[in-house]
Order: sequence, then structure tokens, then C-alpha cells
Amino acid sequence: MSLRYALLGFLSTTPASGYMLGRKFASGAGAMWEAFPSQIYPELRRLEKLGWIEGKTSPRDKLRRRVYQVTALGKRELQNWVAGDESAHPAERDAERVRFLFIDRSDIAVIRRHLHRHLAHYEQRLEQWRAHRDAIVAGTQERMRDRLADCPEEEKAFVTTIKCFAFEGLVRHAEMEISWAKEILAWLDKVKGKKNVKVLPFKAPRQKAPRTGGAQKSRSKKAR
Repeated sequence: MSLRYALLGFLSTTPASGYMLGRKFASGAGAMWEAFPSQIYPELRRLEKLGWIEGKTSPRDKLRRRVYQVTALGKRELQNWVAGDESAHPAERDAERVRFLFIDRSDIAVIRRHLHRHLAHYEQRLEQWRAHRDAIVAGTQERMRDRLADCPEEEKAFVTTIKCFAFEGLVRHAEMEISWAKEILAWLDKVKGKKNVKVLPFKAPRQKAPRTGGAQKSRSKKAR
């Protein structure tokens, strides 16, 4: 995914200026796709050159901000991307887990600090993402109100549920990360911060018993 489709998605709900889009990314979409004004404004100019959006400056706006809206071409491009068959999952790049692979030679105190930072980060995220999800359900989220403004009455519950599922996915991801960090911290407590551990906290997978020649012969006779 590129930033352009996130911008098209926002503008498909309601026209907005670059400033407004920056605020919306900071308050909502940043949970899924982080973007800064230095990235947003150049991309808006590129989208306008492509004819996917068009911008106008209101003479009544003292700040002379340019307000953009999606064109018919832009709507088609957005729908083509949403319905596309190409994989939406890029190759895994999990810096956190790579760091943890090589943290084994660090002091136990360093490992603990790292886990506590990870825990605090996702506890904060969990609170934010739950708040977004709950605001969607309550109908108080600003962007959700904009999205439902021109939505047929009979489709509003469906649209709301889809949006809730998006944030529910983030909530569950945060819960998993919190559980992961807490499990490791509990294990470090159990081994009393020592590295000479003899028992793994994971069970070895059961090995399948090899097939015996007699069983194979028996099946061969039945086949005859």
C-alpha cells in the first residue's frame, strides 16, 4: 500500500485540506498508516496532477488553504485498489522480534527494561484503539459521522461494523503484544534472573511414530 490510497480513502468520505488530513492521520489512521505533513502535501500534489483529486482555494479562507476532493477517476482508482487481488501483506519486517533474537547476550536488567518499554507502548496503544472502536460504536467519532452522512440508512449498521472490525484487529494485536511481554517477564521472575536455565518453557512437539513394515504389508494385502 502507498500513502496515496490512504489519502484517497479519507477524501472519499469528505473534502479536506492538507492540514485537516494531517490531523486526521494523527488522530485515527496513524494507528494503521503513519504519515507526516512533509509526506502528505507532496502526495496531494501528485494526486492532483494524476487527476485523481482536485483542489480549490476558498477566497473566504484567510489562510488560503487548498481543499481537495476525489474525482470520478480517483474513486475508480480507489475501488480498483480496494478490490485488487494482489497481496496486501508485504514481506515480514518485525524489528522488535529481530532485536529480541539477539538480546540474549544482554544483561537480564536490559532485557527487562526492553520488555517494560514494549509493554508500556502497547498499553497506551490499546487504550487509544479501544477508544476509537468504542467511539465508532457510539457514533461519536467525527470521521464516522462524516462517513455515514451520505450512507443509505439500511447500510449504516454494516458500515459501522466493518469500521469496528478494523479497530478490533488493532485492539487484539495490542492485547497479544501485552500478553507476550508479560509472559516473558513472568518467566524471568520464575528463573530468578539466571541464564543457566535447564528446562524450556515450551513443550517439544511429539514425534510421529514411523510406520512399521508389517502395517504396510497388511494394508497392501487389503488393497489386493
